[in-house]
Amino acid sequence: MIPLSPRAMRIAWHARNLWHRLTRPITMGVRVIVLEESTPARVLLIRHSYIGGWHLPGGGVDRNETLVEAARREVREEVGLAIDCEPQPFGLYARFRHGASDHVGVFVARGWSGQPRVDGVEILEARFVALDALPDDLSPATRRRLDEFAGRTARAERW
Repeated sequence: MIPLSPRAMRIAWHARNLWHRLTRPITMGVRVIVLEESTPARVLLIRHSYIGGWHLPGGGVDRNETLVEAARREVREEVGLAIDCEPQPFGLYARFRHGASDHVGVFVARGWSGQPRVDGVEILEARFVALDALPDDLSPATRRRLDEFAGRTARAERW
């Protein structure tokens, strides 16, 4: 795969959104709550080059790939961590944006190995953040998922 610049990543992201408006696909994705079980518990957040805010690691499910396989692959590709445990399902959410009918499976990974590293192209930054001290520029959907995980709000169906 040819590495892209952050600007090219933004252009590709907008082109994908346009393609979804035209074709209206049904897609499947995953997000992973990677926990560092310290006191207080901390969660891994990432910052993309092509969209603002902090997010959970994750992405699309490839053909012939299970949700768990996609969760492991996305965490490995985006931040270089290996999920050593069986990721536990947390929720399944519907997201209808940019013309797509997208469904996102959220998993919790409590066992992992390695040190977070980023490529500086797709992912600009990765850090563990205390669940009770989340950054102000957390994406709204990520904030909702983490509030649900922490028991501060009821689980929703929509992303």
